[in-house]
This record gives sequence, C-alpha cells and structure tokens, in this order.
Amino acid sequence: MSNSFWENIFSVKNSDAHRVLTILGLKMKFFDSRRFLKHNPYGLIVDTTVKCNNNCDFCWRKNNPEYLKNILETYKNNHTMSFETYKKIIDNAVKYKSIIWLSLCGPMGEPLLNDHIEDFYEYAAKKNHFKWISLNTNGLAINKRDISRLLNSMDEFSISVDSIDPETYGKIHGSKDFLPVVIENIKSLIEYKKTNGCRAEIFVRFTENELNMGQYPDFEKFFKELGVDRLNYTRVHSFAGVVESRNDEQTAKKCEQPNNLINFDFKGNLATCCINWHLEPTFGNIKNKSIAQLWHGKKYREWAKTFYTKDPCKHCSGLGKHVQKEGLLNKEEETV
Repeated sequence: MSNSFWENIFSVKNSDAHRVLTILGLKMKFFDSRRFLKHNPYGLIVDTTVKCNNNCDFCWRKNNPEYLKNILETYKNNHTMSFETYKKIIDNAVKYKSIIWLSLCGPMGEPLLNDHIEDFYEYAAKKNHFKWISLNTNGLAINKRDISRLLNSMDEFSISVDSIDPETYGKIHGSKDFLPVVIENIKSLIEYKKTNGCRAEIFVRFTENELNMGQYPDFEKFFKELGVDRLNYTRVHSFAGVVESRNDEQTAKKCEQPNNLINFDFKGNLATCCINWHLEPTFGNIKNKSIAQLWHGKKYREWAKTFYTKDPCKHCSGLGKHVQKEGLLNKEEETV
C-alpha cells in the first residue's frame, strides 16, 4: 500500500515541545521529552508587583515618569500578581529538576509591597524543590512584614542600601529620610536571627555608581560591625536602556538570562528578563499555557537565538555581571 494511505490512517508531527499523534483523524498531543531536555533553565524569577516606595536614580520609574503614570493607571486594579497565577508558575517550575534557584524580584516594583509576599515565599519553600530562594529589597517596608515567616522561607534576604551617607543615599534612593528606617529594619533582622535562628542569610548590597564612588570601604566596615552575614558588591548597569551611556553591545551578548533563567512579569507573562521594564516582548501567559509550552515554544526560542540584536536587549548592557569593563572602582566584582 502507498505511504499516503498510511499517512491518512496514522501520522506523527513534532510541534515545539510536543508530538501530535493523529489516528483516523483523532489528534492526541503528547509531551516530547527529547525536546524538553533542550534549553534547561537553572533559575526562575517572578516579578509580583508594580508598586514601589523608592524613587531610585538608576530606575526606569524616575527616568520615565509619563510611562510610570500610564502603567499605574492601566493596571490600577491589578498592581500585584494573584496568588493563583503565582501557584501555577511554581507548580510548573518544580517539574524541572534543573531549576534550583528562585527569586521574587523584577524590574517593576518592590517585592515587600506585595501584601501577600509571605504566602508567596512559603508556598515555594514548602515544595522542597529549590536549592536557593532569594529576595532583593530596598528594605524600607521590612517593618511592615512578618520577618519570621520571610526569614524562614528563603536562603538569601538581600537589602540594597548602596550608601551609609544620608545625602548620597537620598540622591540614589529618593530620600535621605529612608536611610535610618532601612538601617533599623536591618538591625531587626539581625536581632531576630541572633535570638531565634533562621534559614536566611542576611545580605547587604552595594551597587557602585557615579554617586557613591569611593564609599565602599566605609560601607563595608559599618555593616560588618552591624553583624550582617554577607556584603555584596556589584556595578550599576544600563537597566535595559534607562541610562544610554551604559549601553554596551558586547556585554549584552553575554547576558545569561534569555537561555538560562525563566522570567515572569506581574501579569503572568513569560518575559525576557528581570530588568525589562518595557513589558515587551512577551511570549504567552501562564494562565493558559504551561512553562514547557512557553519556554520551549517556537516564539520564545526563535527570539532567544538573537535576542541581543533586538529591543530592548540591544539597548542594554546585560545584568551588570560583565558591565563597565574599565570599572568605576577598578576592582573585580566580589562577595565578602
């Protein structure tokens, strides 16, 4: 009999991460594990809110006020990801053995302004899947949260402070009045850990920029004496084109996010990375597709092949890991 006869009875076609089996016109869709094994990510980043309580010098919020106004108005009834959307992301992510790292932080807002952030972290922690769960916050709202629940449901509680000089801090974060509140909040974390013990290490972050150059030694001394577990030094980057002078095509090509980290924006869309405040391009929503369908799908995989030639990546410098090749402090990135 001819091949066409059998093709009318039985056929198999590959489609993204699935195989479609057709028998007598009945189509059945199966997950193709061979395709699933390609492009295995090691981390997941979920941006859960568009709300923020700082006005940072390097951020899109300060540098694009009309865009910020439009975002807040457009999503005025939906500033924060629903818990159901988040649960679906986590439930999908734990199917990947390769995903060992989770962070609930992205470009749009301050994670501690998510009114249910404790629930979000505890849900992920109870899966007993992720090897490292982290938070990066500006620290201003720590005193509004249940620090016991947070410190015991993550491995890294990181606070971006950037300067202990009130004037410099104010220029970077929007108000010098925030600094004493943040320092007291950090003290409360340290005191809780000393008294009760907890899962999390307490990090303090210093991101070097033109405003705080030369201040790291005093910053390091202050927080070591305060008793934080670790200090993290890094360099400022272009924040997906916020500061055009920091754009760098060569470092953008080295960005690890497109092929190693799964990113979701606060609406549940598969996004490009954790600093893309433009909210586009996106590649489908977790509400009607699985992570496998989105991450291994043709739309995302085609984009990821040449991401650095497209907006907003071509107007970026990556995450900062390879940024400022001449350096502002003339030192390598380090953790002390």
